[in-house]
Amino acid sequence: MKIVIKTMGCKANRYESDRLKEDLSDKAMVVDAGVCDFKDADMIIVNTCTVTHVADRKSRQAITGLKKLYPKAVVVVFGCGSNVNPKTYKNLQNVDHVFTERKEIEKLVDNMADGCEHSTAAPNRTRALVKIQDGCNNFCSYCIVPYARGREKSKPAYEVLEEVQKLVNKGYKEIVITGINIGAYNDNSKNIADLIEQILDRTDVKRLRLSSIEPQNFTNKFFKLFENPRFCPHLHISLQSGCDKILKSMNRRYLSEDYATLVNRLREASPKISITTDVIVGFSGETEGLFTETINFVKKIGFSKIHIFPYSIRKGTAAADFVDQVPDDVKKKRCAFLSEIEKQMRHDFYEKNKGDDAEILVENSKNGFAVGFTKNYIKTRVQGNFKVNEIIHITLDNELKS
Repeated sequence: MKIVIKTMGCKANRYESDRLKEDLSDKAMVVDAGVCDFKDADMIIVNTCTVTHVADRKSRQAITGLKKLYPKAVVVVFGCGSNVNPKTYKNLQNVDHVFTERKEIEKLVDNMADGCEHSTAAPNRTRALVKIQDGCNNFCSYCIVPYARGREKSKPAYEVLEEVQKLVNKGYKEIVITGINIGAYNDNSKNIADLIEQILDRTDVKRLRLSSIEPQNFTNKFFKLFENPRFCPHLHISLQSGCDKILKSMNRRYLSEDYATLVNRLREASPKISITTDVIVGFSGETEGLFTETINFVKKIGFSKIHIFPYSIRKGTAAADFVDQVPDDVKKKRCAFLSEIEKQMRHDFYEKNKGDDAEILVENSKNGFAVGFTKNYIKTRVQGNFKVNEIIHITLDNELKS
């Protein structure tokens, strides 16, 4: 039996798709869409994202596109989209099943796999994801995620440690800790810093990295974690706006000064740390003056990379009813303006790292060149015949890539 999985959205979705692939591996050959060109897939699984109406549209488009590639395949939808908008997907012509739990998919595959030849897919990733928590209690005014994922719930620390070591034993060199709001991790009073400390102390992981984290809940212990060279000096800390008035309207739990103080402390702990972020442009009520505040703040921080999003009204959120919506053409211009600033900051960050000795985890190698990431998440191209999943040591020069 042959199954193709298409994953939309965040690393939490990526994690759930990876676990589904693992759960189904004794029943079917399961690959990511675009990785293997099946001509006769039996099933298409689309792990949907619904964080914005644009994400919803892209999920629906993915279903249509995959059905054209594999017209005889059964189409299964799960993920955040099926949690929030099950009727929308059930009414799509190309969708056969809409599920909210992985177990439902496993049961369907069990029924379909009877009589099929056993086959498994080889791992195609060098970094593995481990989800430590789910859900969010923040209720930012623009965000549908608390409704899609529910309230915060953390995985017991012993389960996290077992999962990390299991993946390390399979050969993964880097583990990425992910979740919906990982900074809120809590297991019997153990917070995110306590958990990271335990992973580094009790497992053999070569490199440990965090995915997106909110700028709250940083304890003094967290800053000391960078003393361990296996903890990657790269944090993606969501900003969304550098303007306090907009942050309050978004119902974010911090002000710009709090964010700046956090970044300063992180850079004191790890001078070459890479700080990346998200910025929403054109949120309701964002005037040119307020946008300028965000621009000035972004320049002050000096991010190594920014994911820029024009604000998109999401039905079911508080902000959907806000007045003073910013016109789309204005959002587009502001995004373009911020993008140019982001490119320069990324270049400046690379320049600061030139000449440094660095450790690269090779993720792709062909035609005499290898591509991988440094610990502080600089994508690098290196000449040489290296193996995928090999850790190599180089000196950074003008081959730095964006």
